[in-house]
Amino acid sequence: MHSCSTWLRLPPLDITRVLLVVSLLLTLAYNQAFYRNAANIFAGSQGGMAFIASLSVFLFAATLLLLSLVCIRYLTKPVLILVVLAAAGASVYMNAYNIVIDTTMIDNILRTDTREAADLMSADFVLQFALLGVLPVLLIWRLPIRCAKFGREVLQRVKLISLALGLMLLAIAPFTPHYTSFFREHKLLRYYANPVTPIYSALRFAADTLAEADAQARQLLGLDARIPAVDTTRELVILVVGEAARADHFGLNGYARDTTPLLAGENVINFPHVSSCGTATAYSLPCMFDVSGRSDFDLDTAHNRENALDVLQHAGVKVLWRDNNSDSKGVATNVTFEDFRSPERNPVCDVECRDIGMLQGLDDYIAAQESGDIVIVLHQMGNHGPAYFKRYPKEFERFTPACNSNRLEDCSDMEIRNAYDNAILYTDWFLSQVIAFLKHHDAGFETAMYYMADHGESLGENGLYLHGLPWLLAPDTQKQVASLLWFGSNYRVDRAALQQAAQQELSHDNYFHTVLGLLEVEADVYNPGADLLSGRH
Repeated sequence: MHSCSTWLRLPPLDITRVLLVVSLLLTLAYNQAFYRNAANIFAGSQGGMAFIASLSVFLFAATLLLLSLVCIRYLTKPVLILVVLAAAGASVYMNAYNIVIDTTMIDNILRTDTREAADLMSADFVLQFALLGVLPVLLIWRLPIRCAKFGREVLQRVKLISLALGLMLLAIAPFTPHYTSFFREHKLLRYYANPVTPIYSALRFAADTLAEADAQARQLLGLDARIPAVDTTRELVILVVGEAARADHFGLNGYARDTTPLLAGENVINFPHVSSCGTATAYSLPCMFDVSGRSDFDLDTAHNRENALDVLQHAGVKVLWRDNNSDSKGVATNVTFEDFRSPERNPVCDVECRDIGMLQGLDDYIAAQESGDIVIVLHQMGNHGPAYFKRYPKEFERFTPACNSNRLEDCSDMEIRNAYDNAILYTDWFLSQVIAFLKHHDAGFETAMYYMADHGESLGENGLYLHGLPWLLAPDTQKQVASLLWFGSNYRVDRAALQQAAQQELSHDNYFHTVLGLLEVEADVYNPGADLLSGRH
């Protein structure tokens, strides 16, 4: 035998035993969310608990198979360290929020800034990660792992893989009907399998990222865009992109609580039935501004193609993006971008910088644009969780008691709901201030505000929190979003026809074309049938 490590403070083990022990540890200690969701589905059925035990064996075998394929001789120790750290991080957050780690969630994680990351951290999370991640990694690091000669190592690995496959078959055989249901009807449950799903998602994300890096230059879009000569009045349009604002918590949509009292007095056109393109900002935001629509949307393609803002610029519209969220997720690549997440630019900051600060200095920006139409995008922090209590100043805490922690597991569902609704109240006030700002410019422009949330949010329903579940599996709370339009006194629109259209089932697919319609842009990529204003000017 040859040693893979010369640090022999612990008794040496061969790779086969190490993989067996680590697979068992991962299966039993890192899958609380998996077992909890499995119990919710199967525990009450005949033979349900026995099937859950079978699932445990199957998960152990799948983990063992995965590690047997990726842990190769001298790479074993660093690979196991990465796997355990990833599994620990996934376990902590899946246990706390019942989220899943798919490619979209990985994209969200990589695009999360330090402020958002801080909201997700707590002493309890650090302790859990230390116990599940740091401590096992230290043990693995100190453990001498013996490597057999190459031929014997190959034979041992073949036996280990055969064992894993055999255990899978043994687990499935007595419960074929249950596994049929598991694979066909409970895709969401499979997303909780840790570390199999996070590792698969990470590999797939890496492959997609490499493919994106090899993509050709950004595809141009709407080069023929123009403002018709008959449109002689300048437009000033503010697009407010909301964050995690679910439709059923807006008072305008019949919610039992009056969370939108100020908007109710502003004669807005409310859209109560709008579905999102995705359930996470990293996906929904690019999709909103993309021409393709949800059914044909591809994130890599969108990142390499111009969007609605580029088409507006081709038509001569001045475009400014102001951001109080993490960033524009690539949407504002070619337009003027201003970051309002710090006091250096945002004048309204306390525990965090407020959305209202994005209005600072806009009068000067508008005055500097001596001709042409103007579009200003304001990307809110909105209702970004889990620290909903940070999303609003204390004077907006109308619904109490509110959850004043980022550890949602420490709060009741009512406290979480109260904090979330208080943040909606702040958005109501913020949008009313945007409207007031636009009213001051009615004399020189046709003014309008278009508010659209990027996705919804789960607040504990069915044990789910936050957002980011795969769209086909996500509940409506993560997909039904708040949306509304406001028009200034000079903007010509058939309000009665638009109010009637607003009652239809709509989606983010309408956003691209309605934005172009607000500016009366003509282009081959513009589809009047998807424009909410088409024929209603």
